[in-house]
Amino acid sequence: MKQSTKTFVTLFSVLVLSFSMTLAPMLQQNYYALAQQQDSQGSVQEVSTHVTEALKAYANGIGAQYIESEHTPIQVNQTLIDQAKGVGEGKLVDRAAYQSAQEHLKTANLMFVGLVPQLKNANQDDIIEVQSGLLVLQNLFNYRAPFNLVEDAGFGVVLGHLNNLPK
Repeated sequence: MKQSTKTFVTLFSVLVLSFSMTLAPMLQQNYYALAQQQDSQGSVQEVSTHVTEALKAYANGIGAQYIESEHTPIQVNQTLIDQAKGVGEGKLVDRAAYQSAQEHLKTANLMFVGLVPQLKNANQDDIIEVQSGLLVLQNLFNYRAPFNLVEDAGFGVVLGHLNNLPK
């Protein structure tokens, strides 16, 4: 083999080696980002499931009819929600279902708080709407508000904006 061929092969080998050393960390970083995104997707779905179960259980707890509805964001009448604070004497038909609703909502809230750091590429408005919607739902549950208000906050705010998060 000629000297120039040996030099070329050596330089080419060094180039390939340096390229692979540069590319490997980027591929690994992309892999971890993809894995983290897939974990957050499962978690978004789990939060959504807990909120839906909380709404179902709340409806059963106060004796209202639960109807699955569209999960699109809507504008909620905050005045009606603020006025709901006076309904603390709302009747409970099923205390166990009401407790189940509280537990599902608590679980959804804790899961979402843990999920927020993973949602770096998500629309911040959706994250804020979900967080505030979960707090509104908690207040509405505590005051045993009418189901139509709970439904608006649950479907229109929380689930509607959860659906906008990365899938």
